[in-house]
Amino acid sequence: MDASTAAAATLAVQLAVALIMAGTFYASSGERCTRYWALSGLLSALGVLVVIVNGGAPRLMLSTVGNSAIIAGMVLQWWGLRAFYGKERSPLGWIIIAGFFLWFAYSFVAEHALRSRALLASVTMTAVFVLNLVELLSKRSARASFAGMLACSAALVSAAAFITRGVGVYQNDPLFLPDTAGGIGVVIVYLVPMVTTLLFAMALMLLYFERLISDKHRMATQDELTGLYNRRAIVSAGQREIDVAQRLRRPLSVAYIDIDHFKRINDELGHDAGDHVITEIGHLLKDSCRNIDIVGRYGGEEFCIIFPGMDREGVSTLAERMLASVRRYRFRGQFPVTLSMGFTVLSPEDQERSWTVLMQNADKLLYKAKSEGRDRYCI
Repeated sequence: MDASTAAAATLAVQLAVALIMAGTFYASSGERCTRYWALSGLLSALGVLVVIVNGGAPRLMLSTVGNSAIIAGMVLQWWGLRAFYGKERSPLGWIIIAGFFLWFAYSFVAEHALRSRALLASVTMTAVFVLNLVELLSKRSARASFAGMLACSAALVSAAAFITRGVGVYQNDPLFLPDTAGGIGVVIVYLVPMVTTLLFAMALMLLYFERLISDKHRMATQDELTGLYNRRAIVSAGQREIDVAQRLRRPLSVAYIDIDHFKRINDELGHDAGDHVITEIGHLLKDSCRNIDIVGRYGGEEFCIIFPGMDREGVSTLAERMLASVRRYRFRGQFPVTLSMGFTVLSPEDQERSWTVLMQNADKLLYKAKSEGRDRYCI
């Protein structure tokens, strides 16, 4: 493949990337990251087009604008990655764009050889891909996911290709110059960046969709206010734990918990205060439990906790610890809060017990605790 054919293929890939990025932005226009990525694809494709059109008769303005648009597109891609991880746009991006534009234009005015501008482009592109790589490696989630590993690999290979190209240009090897690239030079100058650009763009899209799937799963299982499991997740986990306990013939306990006089909190302090109380009590309960215990908000001011492998004696100890933890709590440092709790224990000898039956029993015991004066538990 000669240089002109490779350049045309690069343009086709950039146009495809631009369309993909634009489609993602169209589907989620409220996201900063997709806005940056859409502009990145557009600028990069425009820059490659200008560079190819200008290739036969290099001119100061077209060449500077085309190459600067490519660099600006790469910086926007980096900004989009930062936005994806909740970070602000870095001013370093403006420095890179402005520095490249001014130095590239100066190189033309000073009548430097093409070699100097090719070296500038290689160094700048390497720097931007290194910035992307650092951003990805700083996130544990990116290192663990397929999309993150793909993005890291694409950024690493791109940086390596541009470093190789820079070394070749520095050694004045014509095989690595855009106008005379041939053999291995075509691969380094055109083919590797073309493939890795496509892979990196795809990886960014996969990162975005991985987050969408994760958010969807979280919304389906997590209570929005407290961050604990929601009712649907608790019911599903409860029946699963019952099946496991009966199969392995081990105990299981379930707690149904209610905040005492919660209506009074809402009436006297307001519903926002009530939400804060629910959230903070939920965290206190979570902190009092074991790592294997399943803590959730069942609805309103009610909580449900599943204790795998815990018998009556263990429940009594844990219930005292939870009550003591809440008794020490003061909302806004002055308002005390108490709980009433009902516990049902499924012993290894019990058979054919369902989640509904356990919760009905726990509910009766909860109201027994309330009728006996609140701030207590019944098993």
